[in-house]
Amino acid sequence: MANQTLGGEKLERTVRERIERGDSSFFVLVPMTPPHDESGWAGGFVAYEGMSGDEARAWFEQDGEHRRAQMEEARSLAERRLARMVQAIEEAGARAEGAVCDADPLDAVKKRLAESSYTEVIVSTLPERLSRWLKMDLPSRVARASSAPVTTIEADRTADV
Repeated sequence: MANQTLGGEKLERTVRERIERGDSSFFVLVPMTPPHDESGWAGGFVAYEGMSGDEARAWFEQDGEHRRAQMEEARSLAERRLARMVQAIEEAGARAEGAVCDADPLDAVKKRLAESSYTEVIVSTLPERLSRWLKMDLPSRVARASSAPVTTIEADRTADV
């Protein structure tokens, strides 16, 4: 699972390492991040503990057209990042597919884990000082929801984002 860090050096290195050890398929899950929230910008949407996907959607819809435009921009950006990552994985010799999902990363991962089983979950985040996912302790929360081990990749702000 990643969004803003998709395509980052640390994540790509981790994926290559998994391919070299024999992992041959990946599912990339990309939660939508509102564009004004990118790279830890101030204001806007902040997922909080216990927030459901429905609550996140309601937040997006509160300002009507403006929120819908932001949601479409977030989806478009996430889809482009997903396409680039799937292509990079396939070029490295593994199978890849993925999906763009609601903004709530924990809800998205729980839904995915209910549909399929995985040998590992990789969560790629912004650096700690910028990462809302780390502030909400997402890796630990994903680990509690998964029977697979969870690996956290923290991007290097200067090189990966």
